[in-house]
Amino acid sequence: MEVKQVKVTAAAAEAATSSWSELPADLIGQVLLRLPSLADRVRLRAACRPWRTDAKRQAALPPPLPWFALRDGGLVDHHGAPVRRCAPILREGVTDYLAVDNLAFLAHNRAACCSMVNPLSASEETPLPQLANAVLRAMNDSKFYTVGNTKMPYVKVILSSPPLDSSPDPLVAALIFEGYYVAISACKRQDVAGFGSVSDWTRKEIHRIPGEDYRMRLADIAFLNGRLYALTVKEGLYVFEPNSGDLDDPMNAPSGFRHCIIDNPEQQEVYTKTDLRYVVARYLAECDGRLFMVRRWMRIPLNVRLGDMDETFSFEVFEADLTTTPCQWRKVDRLGGHAIFLGSECTKVVRASKCVGGVQEDCIYFMHRTFDNPSREYFGPCVDPLGDSGVYNMTNRRITPFLPEAVMEKLCLKRQFLTWFFPADV
Repeated sequence: MEVKQVKVTAAAAEAATSSWSELPADLIGQVLLRLPSLADRVRLRAACRPWRTDAKRQAALPPPLPWFALRDGGLVDHHGAPVRRCAPILREGVTDYLAVDNLAFLAHNRAACCSMVNPLSASEETPLPQLANAVLRAMNDSKFYTVGNTKMPYVKVILSSPPLDSSPDPLVAALIFEGYYVAISACKRQDVAGFGSVSDWTRKEIHRIPGEDYRMRLADIAFLNGRLYALTVKEGLYVFEPNSGDLDDPMNAPSGFRHCIIDNPEQQEVYTKTDLRYVVARYLAECDGRLFMVRRWMRIPLNVRLGDMDETFSFEVFEADLTTTPCQWRKVDRLGGHAIFLGSECTKVVRASKCVGGVQEDCIYFMHRTFDNPSREYFGPCVDPLGDSGVYNMTNRRITPFLPEAVMEKLCLKRQFLTWFFPADV
């Protein structure tokens, strides 16, 4: 009787073991949809060969939760744990870097040279020599920005398409010198696996606004359908057409930017009341062929510098209606199953997920606005690096923490300002 029982138990165990590897492909897909972490998705695919095969056949999944990029070049996941596969970023000769979706843009010796690299792999850096030349030309034209007084000229760097995308020669755009200049270049590919050398960088300035005697500063830039859009602090929108020939003949071509939405002189960056300042930061975000502007409202006591006691209390989202004449911003109350991850260096719209703890729809995930606040590694102790970071729900207009308290405390101990990093699903 005991022998028979042992045989039955062994047979049941063998059947149970084989049944796990034979889960239906659609069930594997449902499980993947409910895994917000890239690490969990990788573990599922690594469980056995049938699961890995079925996972590869699934339709596009919502992107995994983003990680956090630190100023020292490290990457941290949403549990506050360091990403072990991260290759060294800050090393001799690299003075700073910016997160660019799932890549890292490196600045070498301030404005001397720059490059792009995948921080999760040992792949070779892609040098961007003409971009550095454009920055130096802009310095020569400027009376204020010089090599001696400009530590990090790059404010934001964006790509028109992912580096592994099938579209030929993606464009790179860089917002530099506090938003007073923007440069554009085509990245010539050597093969489908990555970037080749870049060429034909040309510095672009936004036109002067009629009636004004100063250049308008840009708040943000974004690519949409192969065109580069630039948002001014007065909420004017400009578009650059790469096919206009400016990249081929920068010396003889006009500016290349044209007005889409006229600047509103009533819009300000700072509004002062009796005992508070209200600061408005503006961002651009592209999603499924649509262009959004986000207004971020912060309040700050009058006697406190920007970055020390900022409190984000509200957001407004507008869609650019480019079909009307003149074009205009139209306010929206929903994101249609999407969410916005907002940051000065990296802003991205992603699809919401079905899983608990995943990306919530109609929400804005925002990082603390750093302004010019010093960070500890350079100037001693600083304010809480996460500051007022949180999640704004467009439906109920409430702000909640975007991470559990224990994880927030762990990240705060790093004393470094963070930005979003979006690891590519594999």
